[in-house]
Amino acid sequence: MKNYHLSLAEAAAIITGGASAVFAGAEDALRRLPRGKWIGGTSPYFMTDAGGVIDSSGLFCTVLSEAIDIRTVALTKETLPAVTEHRFDSGFTYLMMPAFTDVHRSYAVDGPYYRGLCDQPVMGWVTGVHLSELGTRTPKVFDGMTGAIHDDAAVAMYVRLPAGASVALDIVNLFHQGTGPEIVFSATGFSACECTVDGKSVCFAQYITESGVDTKLPLVANLAGVSVNVSIQSVDAANRSVAFYAPVMAGESYHFADPVRDYARAYANGAAGSHEAGAMLACNCILNFLYAELEGKTTGGFVGPVTFGEIAYVLLNQTLVRLNVTTEPATAASVTMAVASV
Repeated sequence: MKNYHLSLAEAAAIITGGASAVFAGAEDALRRLPRGKWIGGTSPYFMTDAGGVIDSSGLFCTVLSEAIDIRTVALTKETLPAVTEHRFDSGFTYLMMPAFTDVHRSYAVDGPYYRGLCDQPVMGWVTGVHLSELGTRTPKVFDGMTGAIHDDAAVAMYVRLPAGASVALDIVNLFHQGTGPEIVFSATGFSACECTVDGKSVCFAQYITESGVDTKLPLVANLAGVSVNVSIQSVDAANRSVAFYAPVMAGESYHFADPVRDYARAYANGAAGSHEAGAMLACNCILNFLYAELEGKTTGGFVGPVTFGEIAYVLLNQTLVRLNVTTEPATAASVTMAVASV
């Protein structure tokens, strides 16, 4: 794979040259790309070799040089459970969906239960807009094969790889469950009013306000040994409600994460890996970009779009996701999943 931060003309040349690719960029830039073997999603935030940038005219592109075939499918809320049915025998799925939509919410809640979801790597991200445009523009996904643009559906690219190719899907999460109170919710959803804190029923918004919780820190659940974050979107004390960027799950045990000292340095250390940053698919959460103040900074561990949710089989928050392909014959299992923490 090859990663590039490109002008519109350079991006168009890659497409007309016949390459299979995925793009991130502002809506106006993506609309001007020619049809071809690509999919794309809206986000003007990128991590590049030169550092974090906000660019509404350029595009971030990953060329899938290992792909020997691709196909694309648009998926609505109703057809999304069929995401696993269009795969090649050897390869992976790259999935994009617009933030704050029915398809986003449906995948977040029901995706973990899709039949065969973990039988082959599924990577992707949730598309967004410039933060100044929230509420005035909608996130979108683009199917370059058909020319279709969607603000209410997901688009999947199914990538066929050579026989024997090895695919490694890697998660980097800076956060661990803290030692504070246990928080349990009675209902699954993107918002909550009531919960229990160490067994006592409370208004969650009131608890956050009165306890002085740093809402830059996510709630963290330990799911089968993997730390899974749920980030706080807003606290509405007047309406006694807290909104999340991913759903909390009923009955799961959550703790607010321990603080991360020197967020930017910790992220750079955590993002460093054994694979060359410019030769993999990667995406990183907008909250990490903002809270670690990554604009103008390099991490040394990845380049890629900055996103409004990450997908490594399931929906994630405040996480870096990376996928690396090795085309040499694998000596062990051809599909691996790793979790790195700091």
